[in-house]
Amino acid sequence: MKIGKDQLMIGLICIVLGIFVAIQFKTVQKNVLQGLSPIQKSTQLVTELTKLKNERDLLQSEVDTLEARLREIEETESKGSVLIKNLNEDLNKYKALSGLVDVAGQGIEILIDNPQRSIDSAYESNLVYDYELILSMVNELNAAGAEALSINDQRVLSTTEIRAAGENINVNKIPQNLPLVIRAIGNSVTLENAITNRMGIVSELRDRKYVVEVKRMEKVTISKYAGAVEFRYANIVQQ
Repeated sequence: MKIGKDQLMIGLICIVLGIFVAIQFKTVQKNVLQGLSPIQKSTQLVTELTKLKNERDLLQSEVDTLEARLREIEETESKGSVLIKNLNEDLNKYKALSGLVDVAGQGIEILIDNPQRSIDSAYESNLVYDYELILSMVNELNAAGAEALSINDQRVLSTTEIRAAGENINVNKIPQNLPLVIRAIGNSVTLENAITNRMGIVSELRDRKYVVEVKRMEKVTISKYAGAVEFRYANIVQQ
């Protein structure tokens, strides 16, 4: 059987076309689809996309966890700062009450001195013998809400003794010269009224001819206790 010339040409063209298509397919696989078929490539892309989404969700979860932890730390630090502030305020308050720090505020100042000597008087008043009046003065000021007291710059504490010692009045075991200057911090009006009311301690002092001056002050400064506070027998009870 003889093959016609036309049939031979058609056959050659088909062979050339087949080779060309094969070459193009390989090129697409190599350059575009990395050796995978379009279906395989699509499947791979879907898989990678799913993986990226999962990684993104995981990272977002970690970010949320870290942000929550950061908020906890900030809240803890904030509470800690408030706690420390409150503790410092309480500490300073107890130091002030214990006389361990200088304090200042509105209050009153009281000057008390012996009466001027008179040749006509057979009896001369002397604060050394009437020192209990100073005790009464301190007691009245405390009852009126005095937050701090001093006598001649000696801080008055719960352990302070005010007593006659020879020709002097001792305060915190230190002899004091006259006049005595008593300073008290608190509501100045209340403190003044507490000691100057009718039949009050100021009236009693003046009745005995002592010199007494009382004045309100916008700012009274009281120094801290200069001695040492020691407990020999009292121990703190553990809660």
